[in-house]
Amino acid sequence: MQSLTPKFLPRAFLIVNGLVYGALTALFVLTPRVWFSNLGIELVDEMGYTELQTMYIGMMGSMAVFSLMALIFASLLEPALILFLVNYAALAAVRSWGIYVEGLFDDLTLRLLYAELLSALLALVSLLSHRRAKQTSLGTVT
Repeated sequence: MQSLTPKFLPRAFLIVNGLVYGALTALFVLTPRVWFSNLGIELVDEMGYTELQTMYIGMMGSMAVFSLMALIFASLLEPALILFLVNYAALAAVRSWGIYVEGLFDDLTLRLLYAELLSALLALVSLLSHRRAKQTSLGTVT
């Protein structure tokens, strides 16, 4: 079981993230106003929705595509894991600033912070597992 984890965990992490980001992208494509409203975002100008869709759909869609591409192209696996680690760590840092420094939070933002921290930890563990598996395979070749 332990020898299976370094090979399985990074790919499982990328599959889950690709599917989650893909589903979120679809939700923001199909019903953007509903989801922006769920996040507490109410705009006074229609142009604001275009900008938000660009960021939410563009960024989340790109993360979904890159995550799934990393499953197909082995050379992208480690960069994808690093990208997710940096992404989740940055999201958690910015959200923590809003919560702990500015004091602006609700139940949803706290849950999102916990999810980002857990995701950053899983990205780190996946990256370390991938590197361990890579070192092990290089050690058996020589």
